[in-house]
Amino acid sequence: MSPEPSLKYVVVEHAGYQDETDVFSHTDFNVAAKWLTDRYTDFEVKNMHIDIACDLPNGDRTYEI
Repeated sequence: MSPEPSLKYVVVEHAGYQDETDVFSHTDFNVAAKWLTDRYTDFEVKNMHIDIACDLPNGDRTYEI
């Protein structure tokens, strides 16, 4: 039996825009959130539209975490 597929939390620059770019991912939301806050200022998060998305096992992506 194969292991359960896991969620992947992805730090995304320009989230929701055509040029959005994945810059980091991890299976633990807290690790992804710490990576984001260690590397970006609040100003950058707001102006570069940086967010954390969740990639679901079925291939869908959501920002509703």
